[in-house]
Amino acid sequence: MKVLVLAMVLLCVCSLEGAVVKRDAETPSSSLSDVFSQYFQTVSEYLSKQLPEKVKAEEIKTQAKAYLEQANEQLSPIAKRLHTEFMDLLTQLVETGKKAVPQ
Repeated sequence: MKVLVLAMVLLCVCSLEGAVVKRDAETPSSSLSDVFSQYFQTVSEYLSKQLPEKVKAEEIKTQAKAYLEQANEQLSPIAKRLHTEFMDLLTQLVETGKKAVPQ
């Protein structure tokens, strides 16, 4: 049993070591100009693709905020009026109930 476990551990270590060596061998040594060109390409892609999307997101947030403020301004008086009328209705119902019940 111990021999089997030892063999499995040895097999795993060997395969992991081989993968590390293989990965190191595949990594080419980059020159400074390659690094800079890759950096500038990444920056260029960011400025051309991702930055406009973020600007659009900010624009959408601003529009949504303006819409909510406008809706609040329009609905606030209606809500206050509805509240007042509902309270008046409840008051009238209570008064009518008191008159209907003999004391």
